[in-house]
Amino acid sequence: MAITFSLLQMLNEVGAMMAIPMYGAMSAELGLTPNQVSWVLLTTTLAGAASIAILSKAGDLFGHRRLMIWCVLGIVVGYVVSALAPNFAVLIVGRALTGIMAGQALCVGIMNDRLTELDRRKAIGIIGGGQAIGVFIGFALGGLMIVLGASWRTAFWIGAILTVVSLVAFLAWGSDSDAVKRNVGASRRMDVLGVLLMGLGLTALCIGISQSTVWGVTSGRTLAWVLGGVALLAISLWWESRAREPLLDISQLFTRRLLPAYAVFVAMGIPGMLFFNLVMGYAQTPAAVTGYGFGLNPLVAGFVFIPMTVAGIVAARVVPHLLHTVAPRTVIIAAGLAQALTFVWLWAMHEQLWAALVGVLVYGLAYTALFTTAISVIAAEAVVGKGAGTASVYVAIALSASSIGTAIYSAIVGKYTDPTTNIPVAATYDVGFLVAAGASLVAVLAGLWLSKKLNLTEVVVH
Repeated sequence: MAITFSLLQMLNEVGAMMAIPMYGAMSAELGLTPNQVSWVLLTTTLAGAASIAILSKAGDLFGHRRLMIWCVLGIVVGYVVSALAPNFAVLIVGRALTGIMAGQALCVGIMNDRLTELDRRKAIGIIGGGQAIGVFIGFALGGLMIVLGASWRTAFWIGAILTVVSLVAFLAWGSDSDAVKRNVGASRRMDVLGVLLMGLGLTALCIGISQSTVWGVTSGRTLAWVLGGVALLAISLWWESRAREPLLDISQLFTRRLLPAYAVFVAMGIPGMLFFNLVMGYAQTPAAVTGYGFGLNPLVAGFVFIPMTVAGIVAARVVPHLLHTVAPRTVIIAAGLAQALTFVWLWAMHEQLWAALVGVLVYGLAYTALFTTAISVIAAEAVVGKGAGTASVYVAIALSASSIGTAIYSAIVGKYTDPTTNIPVAATYDVGFLVAAGASLVAVLAGLWLSKKLNLTEVVVH
């Protein structure tokens, strides 16, 4: 089961990352503006953040396996629509469908019913390792297609094929939870207004951040979108706290045993999007033209992420065993500091290839340690029968943070791009790495805030 779920996660990463090197060709063929390209990136994570709570709650009520199958089928349709897109509007629809994925949350719901806590931690570690492998394979495949002269549409067709492979694996080896049996005769109503308000709030917030360098950081339009987004997010939480059948259990959310674990994903999502875009961008920037960058072709640039893959595999093996003896708050604090210092290192040393590779290696260790520890805490604290719903919060936060990270990257690039060459200037990387370092400190604060009484040393059988 763990290998199956890891395969799902790995292929999700491959499908997402493989398209990133192709966005230049996509922009040229469809005549996209830089702002439209950023929204092609944003749409996937925004759609996921807006839909995850509904899908996960439905899984808790109607069966996790059934919802998982529909989610994967939806992703396949999204890739096909993206591959056939004749214009920006259709491409946005395809990318949005690709983003409507509740896989991780639904898998947690299944694992909570089927695995002991110790085996669940091992499974989460394997899933984290699959995620790290998928990042490298995705960038490498995207780069290979560019070198071979393949169309960006081919990337989406391959994404569709890989997703079908993951669906076949899930049908063959994916178990189900007891959700259907557990809810026989029970009410299966869902309140969706709260999550719709949350989706609208997140979209407004990302619009404000991404357009801040165009409208002005302190302009009325920027402040209206940002503050309006924050207000809608606050209203959505208030609504959920009063709803009879809430999608999110607000009373459980705001506790020192869960909220800090959710906050860790802010420190992963925002810096993560900055990390991938900045490292990939600098690796491909031609030094002969700009005076900086490594000038690697897209295929070779993908290999820069091999250290992250190796580190992710190692951390996926070590961290689950470490959590059997070490308090999760200690692991989160250490990993958060390591990630923040990695970005400081990249800020100071990114002009040297060997230093960039060291940074990628340490980032992979820190990222996988944070991922494995935070999900282990969330899975352990989930109420029986609400595993997917509880996990949906972290996925929504992770996707929301990734959306904000993409918007921040778009804002930085918009401010520091040379209009004559349309290439980001050197200051882009200095500012970007420092912003990522600051955002990484959220993990340290989350670890300090996490309850000292929480530990994962006992094996609990659900």
